[in-house]
Amino acid sequence: MAKFILDKVTLSNANNYNADEGDIANVVVEASLPTIEPNQVTIENGQLVNESYTVNIEMRSKSTNLTGSQSGAILSSAHVSTDGTLPPKTFVRFVGASNSFNISTGAIYLNGYEDYSNGRIETVLTGTLEVISATDGLTS
Repeated sequence: MAKFILDKVTLSNANNYNADEGDIANVVVEASLPTIEPNQVTIENGQLVNESYTVNIEMRSKSTNLTGSQSGAILSSAHVSTDGTLPPKTFVRFVGASNSFNISTGAIYLNGYEDYSNGRIETVLTGTLEVISATDGLTS
């Protein structure tokens, strides 16, 4: 099995992941990988079935600005909510280094804030996506 080595995160407004909303560099790897959790229900005879899946992402970046095709503050992006308003859905791609692979999410709402708990300014983006098929939430 290949090892995932994170290079950057791209934000896109379409599922072709062309980074038209920009790139996020300097992502803190230890706290930034997406997770997928099954939502199980009990059916007859006590058997468990995965009814749906919840994809959770949290990205921490030492950068406060987008790079690539768009520039400006990450938290000023139209695709990131900082005040409870509903932003457009965003497709997120965790881009692997040249000898690695990519991990892509389905369309997700992103929320963001600045965090100072690690002794420096970090931009934190979070999002949750519920899907019926696991491959609709995360693909590589």
